[in-house]
Amino acid sequence: MPNIITAVRVVLAGIIVWLLWQGEFFAAGTLIVIAAATDGLDGLLARRLGQSSLGGSLFDLVADQILFMPSLILATAAGLFSKADGLMPFNPYPYVVFALAGGVTVLAGVGTFLWKRRTRALEFPTPTGVAKLNFWFWLAPLVVAVFGIGPGWLLAVLMYLAIISTALSFYSYLKKGSYVFTD
Repeated sequence: MPNIITAVRVVLAGIIVWLLWQGEFFAAGTLIVIAAATDGLDGLLARRLGQSSLGGSLFDLVADQILFMPSLILATAAGLFSKADGLMPFNPYPYVVFALAGGVTVLAGVGTFLWKRRTRALEFPTPTGVAKLNFWFWLAPLVVAVFGIGPGWLLAVLMYLAIISTALSFYSYLKKGSYVFTD
């Protein structure tokens, strides 16, 4: 059941991308919020039902990136972050670059882990507290931008918080799980 919920999030990601491409921002934003809500639900169910697994955890991490990264790229291309112009230098690219670099790093970590695990026993590093929250720091400015809610300063503050969260998450994950890349 938990993996089915994660799979639904992947399917929703495809629909969200299509809606963003079509300029249906309210519908896309609504589905982003629904898909994000399932992020915690799959893990909670897996723990409650005793169905936690490495595969499910990795699927969840990858599904988060499948949901987030294309949505962010299309929202940026649509100019949905323009509300924060003048409040962030080179808006929205500092936020976008940090968030996409974080997402690519997560995918690289999962791929490297799976590659190395083929030939030896290797434990996947559980996410640190800040890394678990980081996805929500990434999503907050995206949701605000897609819905077009709040003043520009709110969007800018959320983008700055996402940058800080990404930097802290990157540091904490590398400190805890650098063995995935180095061993």
